[in-house]
Amino acid sequence: MPRWLPLSFTCVDEGGLSVMLRCYKGDAATSPPADEVDEQWRRTVRARVPSVDVGARAHSGISGIALRERTIGDLLLTDWICPPVEGVRRSSNVRRDGEALLLITALSGVQIMHTADGTVVLRPGTLVLLSTRTPERFVVPQAMAMRSLRVPAVALGLHDTAGRIPVRPVVRDDGNPLARLLLGVLAGIDCSIEQMTVTEIESTRGALLSLVAGMVRAGRTEVVDDDFPALLRRQLEAWIVDHLSLGAIRVADLAAAHSVAPRTVHRAFASTGDTVGSVVRSRRLAAARDDVVNTRRSIASIAQRWGFSDASHLGRQFRRAYGLSPGDYRNLHGSAAIHPLV
Repeated sequence: MPRWLPLSFTCVDEGGLSVMLRCYKGDAATSPPADEVDEQWRRTVRARVPSVDVGARAHSGISGIALRERTIGDLLLTDWICPPVEGVRRSSNVRRDGEALLLITALSGVQIMHTADGTVVLRPGTLVLLSTRTPERFVVPQAMAMRSLRVPAVALGLHDTAGRIPVRPVVRDDGNPLARLLLGVLAGIDCSIEQMTVTEIESTRGALLSLVAGMVRAGRTEVVDDDFPALLRRQLEAWIVDHLSLGAIRVADLAAAHSVAPRTVHRAFASTGDTVGSVVRSRRLAAARDDVVNTRRSIASIAQRWGFSDASHLGRQFRRAYGLSPGDYRNLHGSAAIHPLV
């Protein structure tokens, strides 16, 4: 007979909703061994928060993980019930996975987060926005409940973030109007998503991305009139979006359109760790995803429209970014009934 028994395990995926629960109950003699709890947490967290290594801090008569997940297109909204735990995202690990942005709030309890820029205490009413490529250490001293939203960087491709997603954490409390609005929207999604159609889920995704992009912009140092590199970067990205469907986008074209040298263009993107090619690719994928979900265009037509060499080229890039082929993604998230091919 096993030393511990799972109380429940369910996984449901209906209309963008998936729920996972893993709970274990027992007294000190029947609780899971500490190393099994640690490994369970590592697998669970790594699948949802890239590059983080965690371990349980303490074990009691009841130990466990409880998760409730809702997928909003390619966004992942997760409610966590966490035992005491600590973790680290090391700088050596942050380039292993695709970049994403995490929006985290506490529902009860406290999490203490340490980054190179200081210490953040996550408590109810606090909203933290950070990149999955930001090295950090965190501690949950006592059991807590929290909510997270994972946003792949590519999902923000068509939204103005005034550059790349932030490396430094952006911290706001519910006294900030935008943070208060975001917290309310996340709570509303939690209550309503099971009744939403795929079209409503896609609209909700767009609204969330607009709010997150707004929080990113608001969290950056305000651009002043003489901040030429930052102003140039925004102009270059706007030009890229306007010219995505017009063929190849070359550094020389960007430089000529803005009356600067090609090396100045390279510097404008390198200052945030990007390249012209990576930004163009991200914008093309975001535009292609929009067509996959909202039109009945063929995959080949979408590939041609947004500058991919053919359908297989788009398919490889799309699967790398979104985890599914364009066709499978359309079957799961498509709302093309309201946007027929014209």
